[in-house]
This record gives sequence, C-alpha cells and structure tokens, in this order.
Amino acid sequence: MTGDRIARIYVQLVFHAVEESPVAKRTLLLKHLRRTRKTNNRAKTVDNPEQENIELNSNVNDGTEAAADLSLLPSYEGTNPRAINTSRSPTSPVHLMDNENNANRHLLSNFTSSFAGAEEEDSHIIGPAMAVDSEILENYLSTVLDNGSTLRMIRTSSKSNTSSQHARPTMFTTARRRPLGLLKNQNPTSNKCEMVEKLVEPHLQDLVDLYFGKVNICFPLLDERSFKKLFSENKEKISPALLSNLYTNSMIYWRHSPLLSRDRCPDIRFCWLQSCEALHSELFLSPGTSAIITILLNIGGRPSTSVFGNAGLLGTAVALSHALGLNRDPTEWDISSLEKRLRIRIWWALVIHDRWYSLAYGTPPQIHRSQHDVPIPTIRDLCTANTSSAERLAASVFISLTTLTEVLGRYLEYLYDLEKDQRKAREITPSTLELLLSHWERSLDAVVCKIVLHGYDLDAPGAANLRLAYLATRLLLRRIQLDLDKQVQGVDEEAITHRYIQAEKAAEDIVHFAQALNENHLTGFWIPTSAFSLTSATTLLLRSALRAKNFGPGGPLAIAKDMICTLQSHHRKFGWDLADNCLGQYADIIEKICPPNGDVYEPSLPDFEQLMMFDFPGLDDLFPNIWDFPGI
Repeated sequence: MTGDRIARIYVQLVFHAVEESPVAKRTLLLKHLRRTRKTNNRAKTVDNPEQENIELNSNVNDGTEAAADLSLLPSYEGTNPRAINTSRSPTSPVHLMDNENNANRHLLSNFTSSFAGAEEEDSHIIGPAMAVDSEILENYLSTVLDNGSTLRMIRTSSKSNTSSQHARPTMFTTARRRPLGLLKNQNPTSNKCEMVEKLVEPHLQDLVDLYFGKVNICFPLLDERSFKKLFSENKEKISPALLSNLYTNSMIYWRHSPLLSRDRCPDIRFCWLQSCEALHSELFLSPGTSAIITILLNIGGRPSTSVFGNAGLLGTAVALSHALGLNRDPTEWDISSLEKRLRIRIWWALVIHDRWYSLAYGTPPQIHRSQHDVPIPTIRDLCTANTSSAERLAASVFISLTTLTEVLGRYLEYLYDLEKDQRKAREITPSTLELLLSHWERSLDAVVCKIVLHGYDLDAPGAANLRLAYLATRLLLRRIQLDLDKQVQGVDEEAITHRYIQAEKAAEDIVHFAQALNENHLTGFWIPTSAFSLTSATTLLLRSALRAKNFGPGGPLAIAKDMICTLQSHHRKFGWDLADNCLGQYADIIEKICPPNGDVYEPSLPDFEQLMMFDFPGLDDLFPNIWDFPGI
C-alpha cells in the first residue's frame, strides 16, 4: 500500500475521530498521520525530488481548483466536509486556493445568496479547538487524490497585522439549511410575501426606494446599488421574508411620502403580522444570512410593540451570526470586497441593536466585545466614488453612532456585572466612566460634533437619532455615577445632591431636545429603542421631584409635564410612534398630579429613599408597567 493511500485512509479516520472520539484518540491519529506523511515525503524525494513541485505547478498553470473527493470522506447528514480556512500560513506550499473568484463561487455565500432564503447549504464556522486540527491536516487535504481533485480551503491575504497573526484560525464547513425531509417547494414564506405585495401594489418599487431613501441611508445595512439591481432583474432570488419585512419597514414613512401619500396606506399592523410569520417560517425552513438581515429589518421596524418577540429574534440573530462567523474580521479573507462590506455592515447593525435593546429592555447585552474582532466600518466601507455629500455626512453620522454604541457597551458591562469585586471597584470610578464619553466627544469631526454636542444641523439624515442617542448615553452615565457615589462610604450629602442635579440636567436636555424637533425630524429615521430614552428621562424627573419634594413651577415635575405635553403634540400632529411608550406610562399620572387648571397636587409621601420600604397604595399607579402602550 502506497504512502498516499495510507494518508487518505487516515484522513477518513481523523474525520470520524473529530466527531466520535475523545481528544486523546484524535491526537494519536494526528500524530500517526504526521509520521505517515514524513515517510511518504522521503519516498518521493528518493524517486523524484521535483515531482511534488511539478504536480503543484501543473495545477496552478491550468487554472483549476478541484473539489474534494467526497467518496473518500465520511458522509454526515446535513453536513458537507468541505472547509473554508481563513488563516494564512505564509510558508505553506499549497497556494492553489488563491483564485478569489472560484473560491467565492464554491465555498462562501456570495453576495446574491446572502439575500436568498431557499439555498440548500450555507457556511458554518468551525470551533477554535477543531480549527487547530485543520492546520495539521491542511497539506493532506490539499493534495491530489485518486480522481485528480483536491480539497479546497480559502486563505486570507498574507498582508496581516501583528494582532491578526496571533488570532485564532477561522475555518468554515458547509451545513444543510433546510430540515431533512422537507421538500424544496414547501415554502409558506412566499404566500405571506405575496399577501403583503398585493396590499401595497403597485408601489413595490416605491417602497424599496423609500427604504433606501429614509432608512438605509441612516442605517446602512444593504448595498443599495446591488440590491436594486437584484430586485429589478432577479427578484425571485431574494428571500420572500426579507422582501416582506423590507416593505413593511418602509410603510411607517408612507403618509409622509409625496408619492405614496396620494393613496391609502394599508394596515401596517396586519402587514407586520404577515412579515413576522414569514420570518419565523424562514428561521425554521432555511436559516442563514438572509434570515439575519430579515431579523434586523424586523426589530428595526416601527412601531415596536413586541418586547419578548424582539428579544427572542435578537438572540436568534446573534446565535446565527456566530454560527456564520460574522463576528470575525473578514477584511483579509479571500472573498469579494462586496461581501466583506456586507458582513461588516450586518455585524455592526446587530451590535447596535443589541446594545440599545439592552438599555431599553433592561436585559444584559448578548454580544461581548472580547468575542468579536470585526473592525468598525469606515467611510470607504459605506461610500463609493459617486456618493453624494449628503450620503457621506449620513455615513459619518452612522459611524459616530457605532462608536458611541461601543461607549454604551462599556457602561452596560458595569451595569450588568454581578461579580463586582474590589479590584473592579477601584478601576471603575465616576471619573473613568466619564472619560470614556469625553474621549468619544473629542474623536468627532467638526460637523458631527456640532450635531451631537450643540444640536445643530439636525436635518442631516440620522442626525436627530444620533443626538438623542448621545443624550441617552449621558443620562445613563449620570445614573451610574450617582449609584457609584452612593456606594462609597463617607460621601457627604452635598456630593450626592450634586450628582442628582447633574442627572436631572441630563434629563432636562432630553426634554428640550424633544421640544425642538420639527416635522422633518419627527418624520425621519429613528431607532425604535430611542423611545425608551424619552421614558427614562421622564422617570428620572419624577424621581427628582419626589426626592426633593419640588412640585413648584420650573421644578422637575413641571419639566416632566412639559415633556408629556410635547409628546402629545408630536403624536397628534405627526403620528410620532416613539412617543407612545412614555405617554402610555406617564400621561395619566401627570394629568392627576398636574391638572389643567394649573393647581399642583402635592401627594403626602414618605422620604423618597424610604419609599420602597412602605406599602404605598399609589405606587403601582405612579410607576406603571413600562411596556404599556396606549391602545394596545
């Protein structure tokens, strides 16, 4: 038996050992394989020392990249053993896989398949422990087998920085997307999408244009040119669930569109129900990259009324993203630049929603900064040479929102850390937390700085949303600082009062921001979780009023009333759905405390610090369920 034949047999055994044997057995097989390879190489050297290089060069010269001989490898149900290796070994003799176009076509989901919901297979990441095994098997899996084909792996470019050289290797295999036994033509998502399309006809293209003009310019998830080309030429290749959610996501802007406002807008809640059913069907039938994009369109849609549903979808998207390797830096992988940009966009859109949903819903974030290395998108990732100045400004605003979200993530880490030891307590101080936000403020360019710090030029796409996100982050910082100071023994009452004043000022800034909004701002882009920033500010103002028993004019209670009046006006005139949550909680309470005749009802309450120790009958009315929405 030749050395090549022995090596192929052991490749089979090792693949079985990966799934069925303990670590010790797998290690033994790998050592045996290595010894066999050395013996085989010595034999080749004696017979013909140049034969191996000739065989490699012949494969390069004829321009082919043969696939693996699957008959020699174990067959797993729903899994294809082809692997994608994204870690470059500069000294490896195998350079057959550096043909980027072929690698893209066969191994990684290309740009078009990212939108398709009916693909049979998708790339699935292999765990770091398993990826180490591949480094030993790499040469054997790339050598010519009996049928003249090889097992391909995708390598990254050799241009890697120091940090990436020490990063763990990243490998992918292909896995079945559809449940075994389910026929390919069984796809109820198409029926749901057709129902939505019938409701919005003949405005399908108009809704797509509206999405890119209102949403995608501020929150760049999709590549506009590529998606529109695919939509016009091969619409059937796009996931029906993705399409239905994109249509419905755009419908919140229907009444403010000069073109669409001429016709009656369909029932948006009914359309959301159909889109949600289509999404859940796709998650069962064919989860993949298109499902993640669809989830982002869904949880980013307005009005947002399903807390548990959004939280569950977000968790599913995070899990799928990890499975597809979206949490790894793709910048030096041998894939197209278009797919690199798409992967970066999807990941950071997911991070942004994860952080802000964590703040809004009061649940820990599901993405940890130590478990991803995807670079923050740049202007080059978001813009092209033909991009207008307005689109470039919108891209700068989005990048600033991304970096602000990183600051928010650091605050959330403290907020949800249940194991705060003394060492962490010394490292995390009110000053260190404030420095994080101060450094972010100084990193802004001049134009974005005016938007964020001074509220100028809020007409720019996404500017108003960024300004509110900054004010909400600063309010959270003041809350944390107040909490830290109260935990320190020996802090005098004046210092605590100063922190309360700072927090109250941060809440007032949100009220003044809401009062300054005009029609253009209110009918523009907003992340749904921004609604909870308005509620948070109102809650703190009421807290300050109870603590200081300040119910007079100009006090926090009066400012809270101004907030309610402002939100009622925005909701009545422009249908601003972000006002729903705050109005649902506090409109009735403020009306009881501050009746229209101007008299202020001063409730007889115990000291605020002792309030939670008493069975106060009005407490449930004062702080109702934060998920109450009017009319739902």
